[in-house]
Amino acid sequence: MQDFDSLKNMWQQPAGTTEARPDMTTIINHTTTSKMKLQKSQLHGAIMLSLTAVFIISLAVFGNLHFTHWYTYGGMALIALICTIQAAFMYITFRKIKSIDETVEPVAHLRQWEAYYDLIKNQNRWNMPVYYIALNIAMAIYMVEVFTGRPLMNVLIFVAVYAAWMLFAYFYLGKKNIKREDRRLQKIINELKTVEGQLSKAE
Repeated sequence: MQDFDSLKNMWQQPAGTTEARPDMTTIINHTTTSKMKLQKSQLHGAIMLSLTAVFIISLAVFGNLHFTHWYTYGGMALIALICTIQAAFMYITFRKIKSIDETVEPVAHLRQWEAYYDLIKNQNRWNMPVYYIALNIAMAIYMVEVFTGRPLMNVLIFVAVYAAWMLFAYFYLGKKNIKREDRRLQKIINELKTVEGQLSKAE
């Protein structure tokens, strides 16, 4: 609460100015809420991927799967590794969001959000494609032995359903999440730019 009050006082215009003061309470509340949502999304994703990796490794070690080829277990290990790397990546992003300081001066606060926004845009260009490609390569390695000896029709149905889900997850769910986060960041930055402009006029 002290951080909130100090930020509010810091961003208020000096007494005697004729410019209308921005609604700092609303802006700070919105910025803080959006920051918490972004943190929550990254942290929950990291936790879920970590649990997935632990589950896969536990299944490979204790599941009595009786696979005959080493590369099948290698595929499972690779899937777990990819999930772990992505989880670590999301946790690092979570820490970057958390490090944004609401108590610094408005201009510095705006620059922090702009730097984070640029980072996310760069990450989105390569992270999601690399993650999906690597994950599907690992899945293909794992599925070789699983599909061996299975009826061709069953294999084709599974592959079709799996491919449809991956395409849906990548082109709809993934893109939708990126757009939602982009809108949220743009709104934060635009609001802070408005504040910066009003404070500049008041000087």
